[in-house]
Amino acid sequence: MTSPVPYYISRKQAQDFLTKFTKALESPDSNPLLFQIYGFGGVGKTTLTKKLKEMHEPQADFAEVSFGLTAGIETPLKLMVKLYELLPKPTGLLRTDILSKPDPFITLYEQYEETFYKLKTEPVQGKSVDTEQQNTVKDWLELGTGMLLATGAAYFGDSATALSLGLDAAVKTGGMLSDAPQAIKSSKERMQELLQKHPATRNNKELQELMLEPIPKLTHAFAQALIQKAHKQKQSIVLILDTYEKAPSDIDTWLWQYLLEDTTLKSYRVRIVVAGRRSLLEKESWRKLQQDRDLIYEQKLDEFSKEQTKEYLQHISITKSGDIQKIYNATKGLPYYLNWIKREKEANRDIDFSRGNQAITNLLLQGLSTQQKQIVQLAACCRWFDRSLIEYLMQKKGIDFATGACANSNCFDWLTKCDFVEFVQGRYRLDDVARDIFRLSFCQDDKTRFRETHELLAKYFEQWANQEVALDSPEPEKYENADWRQCTAEFIYHALFARRDEGQREFIYHLFASRYMKQLEVVMIPFAAVVTELAVENYRLLPDSTERFLKNIKLGFLFSWMILANDPAKYEINYQDGTGPSKEEIEAALRHCFTQVDFLKDGLGKYAGLLYKSLRSHPNQRKDLLLRAIEQAEFISTNTHPESSSRLFSNIGNLLYELKEYKEALANYDKAIEIKDDLLEAWSNRGNVLDDLERYEEALASVDKAIALQNDYPQVWLNRGVMLGNLERYEEALASFDKAIALQNDYLKAWLNRGAMLGNLECYEEALASFDKAIEIQNDYPEALYYRASLLLSLKRYDEALSSLNKALNIIPNEPDFLSDRSLNLSFLGLYDEALANIKEALKLQPDYPLWWANQGIVLARAGRYQEAIASCGKAIELKPDDESGYYGKACCYSLQGNIELAIENLQKAININSFRCRREAKTNPDFDSIREDARFQALL
Repeated sequence: MTSPVPYYISRKQAQDFLTKFTKALESPDSNPLLFQIYGFGGVGKTTLTKKLKEMHEPQADFAEVSFGLTAGIETPLKLMVKLYELLPKPTGLLRTDILSKPDPFITLYEQYEETFYKLKTEPVQGKSVDTEQQNTVKDWLELGTGMLLATGAAYFGDSATALSLGLDAAVKTGGMLSDAPQAIKSSKERMQELLQKHPATRNNKELQELMLEPIPKLTHAFAQALIQKAHKQKQSIVLILDTYEKAPSDIDTWLWQYLLEDTTLKSYRVRIVVAGRRSLLEKESWRKLQQDRDLIYEQKLDEFSKEQTKEYLQHISITKSGDIQKIYNATKGLPYYLNWIKREKEANRDIDFSRGNQAITNLLLQGLSTQQKQIVQLAACCRWFDRSLIEYLMQKKGIDFATGACANSNCFDWLTKCDFVEFVQGRYRLDDVARDIFRLSFCQDDKTRFRETHELLAKYFEQWANQEVALDSPEPEKYENADWRQCTAEFIYHALFARRDEGQREFIYHLFASRYMKQLEVVMIPFAAVVTELAVENYRLLPDSTERFLKNIKLGFLFSWMILANDPAKYEINYQDGTGPSKEEIEAALRHCFTQVDFLKDGLGKYAGLLYKSLRSHPNQRKDLLLRAIEQAEFISTNTHPESSSRLFSNIGNLLYELKEYKEALANYDKAIEIKDDLLEAWSNRGNVLDDLERYEEALASVDKAIALQNDYPQVWLNRGVMLGNLERYEEALASFDKAIALQNDYLKAWLNRGAMLGNLECYEEALASFDKAIEIQNDYPEALYYRASLLLSLKRYDEALSSLNKALNIIPNEPDFLSDRSLNLSFLGLYDEALANIKEALKLQPDYPLWWANQGIVLARAGRYQEAIASCGKAIELKPDDESGYYGKACCYSLQGNIELAIENLQKAININSFRCRREAKTNPDFDSIREDARFQALL
């Protein structure tokens, strides 16, 4: 049992809080579920929670944690586990306990942990876990994407959001680009696919759901376990969350969205107490919850009044009215300072109040020598300290470590005996209130020395990081080393206070690098620490430009983990409740980081920054940024880490491929393969580039190499089928598509390509069946409807083709491809005016695209307007002489006119440019029916 709290002075605020809480324990259903105490500056929050425990320990079991003090509670799941461990265990075991149901939380948590381990260590098939599987598990489970963010609940700053990211077209670094829906997909989709295939989960739908959305399900189990435990023990359960201002945003979201809003705890003997500096109801999400559910009771604690201060001081035998007045003037009635006075008196140390309204800093430092005060201020700059750190600071500041504080004790030992120093998680630190006071006074007294101290601390942690992993070591060795990450996080924290622009650039460099390496703690730790400190009133410790910078990037930083590596044009952000920052606001916040890319030091951070900036730049600028990224890749790459070095170039190749810079992309894939000749995605993507360069045999050889490396990847088989189709090896192509479908039966792209290949083999009914299967898999997929319409068009089933195109246009109303094809269908039906209207809409959307001008010419020719038709096809040739569309269109127009010579001449020119497309289409195009029997036409085909 906790010892009684001495000298407790009851205030109405505190008494109201305790009374309301007692009623909630007695009658849960009609009283709030969560009780909050808040207030700044040592107003007695922790003391009040101790008083609450003292009052109710006979009838309640308590589990108490303190953010920043209690280890291992940085995620919702870890917090639940810690709270559950802290609750008292049953003292006896009865037969009814043996026969009762298993603990719902422990059972589900153990199942989750066991499955998590299997997903990380056991392959889907084969002998080892591949990189794709490792990244999928890391993205989704290890890094929290599968926790709150993906289930539609994330809290960012003061704007509460229920976040659900649709990243269907997000750039997947190192992925394969030939098939966007497969290669460029959200981490949730990749996790779903892994769960459906993995032996540990594939036959267990409930387990798949648990791994896909662990936090909601584990929270329900946690709540049920608390209810069950309270019922069995016939005791109330109270969870106390102290220093809540330091809680991570995911914890805050979990608390309001899952534990409070989404469980039935309010009706049972379970209550939650939160103590922090600020009101929960400052945040929109909490206000909305309170309006909807009325689950919260909050009480602000103010400093003691003059009478309460007098009462407190009389308890410790300070009774002179003059002394009481001086103490009240100095302490402002704050319990933290009054408690310090109590400790000083108990230690028989005299306190000098002769200067009347004395600054509290001087009061706390009273009795210390000038050098002792300096030592305390130096220690206050540290988030934590040990003997080595204090000895380093003393040496740099010219203070003798052995005798600088006093003759009998070295500086470290002397510090650890100070009342305001606490021992937490194996390290010493000043308590929050004392640290706030001493740092602020240090900065106000001598800002230059304050900045110099943080510069010394930054150098200390930088040197320590370099001792853990040598400065010239490959980047993966650094970011994969936990001690290096911890030291670097401390280095960044101190650099922000010391280095102004340089500190900001260090932060940005590591933001980009840690996102690339998927080790966000390197920047999350310093960012969270500084943002928490910014909440302190009158906090003016950061350089002004750094404070503005952190405020400007805050929104972008909080979303950076999900969107930094994604093209803004290819992702959307949607909110369940319709509120939250827009994509434009988030991207605007990130732009403050990208303006600094040119000034970053060479290395991984600059490389990643150039990649991420290229995604947000005009196509004309993208190539230049990527070429500069190549320079950084050359600087970073090392033979000792071929996997990561190879991916540096493969990533650049992917982005150059998207820009259609095929030669440069190919050079980067070749470089990636030169470094590591078994990198699957480099071989596969190299094949895609060669295919686009119409080097089909080389493309096929490249993708065959990828298959030799891993023959169970459906996308590689799809790519192989496409390449065989380009070589007009249709039977082999069909077999490749069938292999892809055998590996993944719902592979939409494989069904679509299978249908197209069957069409080339003139197996039209089977082709239609494949397109219908694709539509069955996703009935709102416009490309499937488009391909189906194209096949029906070649079968001269114009009405059915038009129906499919109309459905596609309902999904994507302004898609030029669909409008153009619809115009061709309408022209076959004799609806020329409507057909021309459709093709004109396509031309409005893409006025410089030669295919639309050629198609307009074909429609005009079918309407008998031959002169206009030839002119339209001529415009296509003028726009792009090396494109086959204009010549093919002219061939159609002359054939419809009966001009065989010019029809053959133009078809020959078109075939010379693109033989595959032109021959394939001419075989079934009714426009050539008048010359189909001509030997010259047949020879061209």
